[in-house]
Amino acid sequence: MDACLCDPAFRLHRPEAYVPGVTTGEGVEAERRHVLEMDVPMPAGSDGGARAASAPWMTWVEDRRRLVIGAAFGLAVVLGIVIGLATAPDGNTSAEPDSAGAAAAARSPQLPPLDWEGKRSPGTAVNMKVGDELRPALTWATADAALAKAGKTTLSAAVQASGSTSPAGSAGAQSATGGAELTADSITIRQGDLYYGAVEGSSAATDEFWAAGLTETSNTAVSVAKLHVWKRVGAGPWTEVASGAGACGRVVPKTLLTIWGPPALCASQS
Repeated sequence: MDACLCDPAFRLHRPEAYVPGVTTGEGVEAERRHVLEMDVPMPAGSDGGARAASAPWMTWVEDRRRLVIGAAFGLAVVLGIVIGLATAPDGNTSAEPDSAGAAAAARSPQLPPLDWEGKRSPGTAVNMKVGDELRPALTWATADAALAKAGKTTLSAAVQASGSTSPAGSAGAQSATGGAELTADSITIRQGDLYYGAVEGSSAATDEFWAAGLTETSNTAVSVAKLHVWKRVGAGPWTEVASGAGACGRVVPKTLLTIWGPPALCASQS
């Protein structure tokens, strides 16, 4: 009689063939092959090998996650500070105190006849004659810029609040701005300390007018630089675009500086 698979003696002689619950020879053999197939090692190029190879890197990153995140945040803060300092405006450069719509009429005197009208050459620099209407408009623009920088009400804002449309120097303008801490009348541009020119545009609306000059002021309540550069586009208002040392070189077109000399006043250090 054949030995029973459950016989302990049988198990001792054929341990590899014994599978609990399987009593036929074919079943035992099939189960044995199945077990052997499961024990076959994975090929070297399988996904399991790749995961095992990457495990050290994953562990390294995981162990240093907080350190890496902290370093990245610190670098971002430093870069933000550097970019902010690099793009910050010069302390002596005046930002435009108001938009064209907020500027008083005093800053927009009538333009003189233009020699290049009808025979334009865009980009050409032209020297211009200083008229009587120029200085009042420029001193008004400088007063606006200084007051805005000091955080005070500008002359243009005071005039608009009063509803006056009077030109600079008129009784109406003086009445509207009489209470200001700095007035256009307290700023003086001396003879010989003002240069005036233009750069032709493709149309009257794109003509650029430039002026550079030295100012004096009797006012001490609001700080006013000595060297100023003003700009006007088309029939718009005059606006102070730079002041202090180096103002000319920062903003005045080089073609215009060439025509002007450049003026010695641009070497002013204040």
